Amino acid sequence: MSAQDTIRGVSRRRGAVAVFVVVSLITLLGFAALAVDVGRLYVARSELQSAADAAALAGAWELVNEDRLKGPGELQTVLNAVRQKVASVAALNPSMGIGPLVDLNYDNSVDGDVVLGHLNQLTNMGEQISVANPAEFNTVLVRVRRDPTRNGPIVLWFARVLGLASADLVAEGAAAFQDGIEGYEPTEETGPAQLLPLALRDTPWNDLVGTLLGQNGIYGDDYTYDQETHQITEGPDGIPELNLYPGAGDGQLPPGNFGTVDIGPANNSTADISRQILHGISAEDFAHIGGELNLADGPVELNGDTGLSAAIKDELEAIKKQPRGILIFDHVSGPGENAVYNIVQFVGIRIMDVKLTGPMSKKRVLVQPALVIDGSTTTGSSSSSYNIYHPVCLVR
Repeated sequence: MSAQDTIRGVSRRRGAVAVFVVVSLITLLGFAALAVDVGRLYVARSELQSAADAAALAGAWELVNEDRLKGPGELQTVLNAVRQKVASVAALNPSMGIGPLVDLNYDNSVDGDVVLGHLNQLTNMGEQISVANPAEFNTVLVRVRRDPTRNGPIVLWFARVLGLASADLVAEGAAAFQDGIEGYEPTEETGPAQLLPLALRDTPWNDLVGTLLGQNGIYGDDYTYDQETHQITEGPDGIPELNLYPGAGDGQLPPGNFGTVDIGPANNSTADISRQILHGISAEDFAHIGGELNLADGPVELNGDTGLSAAIKDELEAIKKQPRGILIFDHVSGPGENAVYNIVQFVGIRIMDVKLTGPMSKKRVLVQPALVIDGSTTTGSSSSSYNIYHPVCLVR
């Protein structure tokens, strides 16, 4: 082969390599361009999910509103406020520079942007949200969209060469507070149980709930708790009160229908009761009764004292306005310090007024039903509580 032929062969090979390099560069640039669009979609999807999660959490906390206790009219106002909260929080979490809008879905269609409903088992991803009974709603599901119907699709830059000018995205988040409370099991992580060492007979409690639901007029409504200012004033607020103090005033309880219970060392001292009222019942206290108080397998017997000592007046006064749980019993055996309460339920209350001095007819510990959120609660398939819930969390 001549030198000239060798030079021509080398030139042809160099030309083929150059073409290969050019084609490879074009391919690599194409993949790089697509990677940019894929990255944009990933960021947009992540931002939409953040918006959906934040809006669902805010909506679920808004759902924990005691106005829902006041009947269907007030409940509807609460549900409308939940939808407005969802919309405002979603708009504060932009996706690719756009504060996303959500449809408020007042018809509560299960495929809408804002769905209010109930979940029994928050960890069961296959459970369908129920929208049948607004009084039981514990879940807020939010869908945030970037598509032609809402907020516009995500514009693509380089995928246009493949005929893809835009992409539709939707993110879904759901938050709920768990009902079905069956007991208490405080730990270092949850902190003390927000449960008062007080027991009330089931009959007056059921009558109080009946008054709340408009089924009877046994108990009065003389005080108002303002959720915004956290102040108590005189005058009705739609939630009646019950005087716990036995033998005193209107709506009085006969002796034996109310008292303190021992969750802790046997024969809790007044100092123990006072501490538990102020700060909750600790894991150390619960250790004396096996570490937990659970009604899943039926009623539980607890020792206690009938009646109420004026020595804890200041402690009860100090926790006025704070929602707490108390225990409900269906019968008590034994007198005084030897009382044994048969505990059947946990209920949420708020102390509205305390007066344990002066004549018997003026003494009172007024409570009204309240919503209680407590991380030390345990849940199960059936509820042994009224208006006591595990805290709001993301569930989907």
